[in-house]
Amino acid sequence: MKPKPQKNQGKINKKQAANTGKSSQRQNPNFKHKFKPKKEATEKKPNKPEIRKMIRQKKAAEAEAERQKIKQEKEERIKAYKKQRLEKTKVISKRTQRGQPLMKDRMQLLLKQIEEMKRH
Repeated sequence: MKPKPQKNQGKINKKQAANTGKSSQRQNPNFKHKFKPKKEATEKKPNKPEIRKMIRQKKAAEAEAERQKIKQEKEERIKAYKKQRLEKTKVISKRTQRGQPLMKDRMQLLLKQIEEMKRH
């Protein structure tokens, strides 16, 4: 007859000890997670191509703003020149009833031009 194996009284074999340790960690409320929970899609950090694209868009917007500013200034200079030219044309084109040019207005225009040259 074979001898009967002894029952472990209060002792735990190796397999049972390994299983109990894992299960106790799962049940432990203070167990720290190794991995952080995933962030929402809205808080996603942009990757390098997206960053480069954003930088390009920002530079393009700045360049467009600069072009608009230059264009606006150019239009203002053109308007001022056209206004000045119109005034000069009006003064020069004045005539008497017989068709002779009015020299009084022309002399005032010349005087005004000389004063502007002295200022500069």
